[in-house]
Amino acid sequence: MFVKPAPGVLLRDPVTKRLLSAAPVEGVAKPVTVLPQEGMEVSDFDRFWLRRIRDRDAVKVEPKSSVKQADTATVAEAVQVPVVSVEQGAK
Repeated sequence: MFVKPAPGVLLRDPVTKRLLSAAPVEGVAKPVTVLPQEGMEVSDFDRFWLRRIRDRDAVKVEPKSSVKQADTATVAEAVQVPVVSVEQGAK
């Protein structure tokens, strides 16, 4: 899942110990990492982030896919194989 801090909230990444924010913050002595709009990827089962989401300190966001998924096509549409009969192949 992708998460980012709620607006106006500073969170500390439990792995890197760096401060995270959804927007630039002025007046903080330590450097703050501003997450992009798509947030950062974390495990779906990470208890730290699940608690932050439950407490509304973080929000779950949908990732913006850079590659658009193609429409589902059948195998026949995706790969066009010419059909050759045995009689035509013998000539």
